[in-house]
Amino acid sequence: MPKGVATSEYSYLLKDEDVKRWYDNVSRGSIITAHTWLRRLGLIHKKFNKTPKQIASMPSRDRSNFLFDVITQLEEDGISGSYIANIIKALKNWLEFSGKPVQQKIKIHGRNDLVKFGDEKPPNPEELGRIFNAADLRARAAAAVVAFSGLRLGILGDYLGTDGLRLKDIEATINGNSIEFENMPMMITVRKSLSKTGNQFFTFLCEEGCSYLKQYLEWRLRSKERLGPNSPVITPLQKRLAGEHIRTINIGDLIRKPIRAAGFQWRPYVLRRYFDTRLMMAESDGLIIKDWRVFWMGHHGDMEAVYTVNKGLPKDAVEKMRDSYAKSAEKYLITTRKEGMTEEKIVETMNRQFLIMSGYSEEELKDIDVGELTPQQFQDLIQKKSMQSLGLNGSGTQKVVPMDSVRQFIQDGWEFVSQLNGAEAIIRLPSTK
Repeated sequence: MPKGVATSEYSYLLKDEDVKRWYDNVSRGSIITAHTWLRRLGLIHKKFNKTPKQIASMPSRDRSNFLFDVITQLEEDGISGSYIANIIKALKNWLEFSGKPVQQKIKIHGRNDLVKFGDEKPPNPEELGRIFNAADLRARAAAAVVAFSGLRLGILGDYLGTDGLRLKDIEATINGNSIEFENMPMMITVRKSLSKTGNQFFTFLCEEGCSYLKQYLEWRLRSKERLGPNSPVITPLQKRLAGEHIRTINIGDLIRKPIRAAGFQWRPYVLRRYFDTRLMMAESDGLIIKDWRVFWMGHHGDMEAVYTVNKGLPKDAVEKMRDSYAKSAEKYLITTRKEGMTEEKIVETMNRQFLIMSGYSEEELKDIDVGELTPQQFQDLIQKKSMQSLGLNGSGTQKVVPMDSVRQFIQDGWEFVSQLNGAEAIIRLPSTK
């Protein structure tokens, strides 16, 4: 029994050798499609009491009529046109494999309608931030990679849990119990085996996303998990499965939980739409070009993209894409904003640093409105602290010192005024006139 099918209620259909051959053939293109279409044939058998072999054995006209009757009955049951179309697609593929194709043109009302998710809007950055805040370390890392890098859920973990994104696919190194990223934004390479189109491609992960991923990976290191190049980026939570790949359905469950906790009813896939729509805005601003956005999402581009982007890129072109992604992420993707340094803030920061270097403590600065100091007030404060460091109080420029110290003070720039008595002398600061 193929892995992942043994628990299906329709696995009995594979006892038919012809159905098994059909299933295996579809699996070579997509194991997900094979499982889905087997389930569709099982639903037909359950509802209409016809096995795949019985349908294929019908006379030509009866086969066509059977498909028309299935459509009519499902429409009367209130099933959406898009769902009916998927069932008929599986039936037609089975019949074609059996050498009994349906020739009549079949029409299905509303076959292209997105009934359930047609009005599902992607989140904005503030809403995405709420989802991150409601997530644990693992869910937040997974959600960030989907939202900030545009990856399909199946890239993090495939349908059967046999492969997925690995540490060797990201620009990161392990240093003891810490994770270091080699570049920022970090590049993520999607291998052919994980790509839906069969083409290797890459995308990037911004600084915010990298911080979430770093927290999760370092948590795993502190939990004594041994990480290496082939370790999954996202792994199941159960200790007995630590270090193994996670299934696509579990990635979906993982991300769905914080989405619900944040008060939304979206599918996990909506985070990939977030990436797409936000970068469309960046594209309209001229920060990126369409071919790059399409490429980062793993789609087939136009002919120009096929013969440029998908054929490999020189390093300077990759870095140009990295820079454009960084600017786009800063403006449209990230949920945390760095505080802008206004002119007033810059002046306040510089004044504070100069005063600290002049000898003021943080305690002394608590009583000073550093940002509102006039240039003269600022100079007076520096001079005051300088005078104090020289042993002068108030606004005076003279002081009394022991006679045996006069030589050293004069060498330090002070001027001798007069001898006060046999043991002391008066000195003063050098004249600035």
